[in-house]
Amino acid sequence: MNEEHIPPLLSADQMPAIRCQDDLHRHWRALMGPLGFSGRQLWLNVLGGDRRPTPMLLQIDEVPVVPEPPLLDGLMAVIEELLADAPDGSVAVLLARPGSAPMNTADRGFAQALVVAARRSGVALEPVHLATDEEVRAFAPDDLAA
Repeated sequence: MNEEHIPPLLSADQMPAIRCQDDLHRHWRALMGPLGFSGRQLWLNVLGGDRRPTPMLLQIDEVPVVPEPPLLDGLMAVIEELLADAPDGSVAVLLARPGSAPMNTADRGFAQALVVAARRSGVALEPVHLATDEEVRAFAPDDLAA
């Protein structure tokens, strides 16, 4: 997708269902708007069982470079509570950080830790994405290999 094109941001009830990776990428691109971040953030959006985004969108600021297990366990507990209101739902996660550098070891480590914590807690997690000042992209399976 051309990073110059930003899909329109619609209200949650008007957002299209997310059925594939391209849909999820478009969703995050619309939510992020013009790229540029002053600090590390983590974004969470609950998808309902019908694969449509819900209004449950959470932005967490000042995310550490290396997530500690207690932080991830607490995050998974919050996600489990959010998913209690969305039967058969899942959560989409995006890590955002300043800079134009491509995906790096710290980004991959953070995403790997998220995926492991989600598996351990039984949280249904969509493919994790990364947003920098220049692009939004998904972590590929190779990026998440330990």
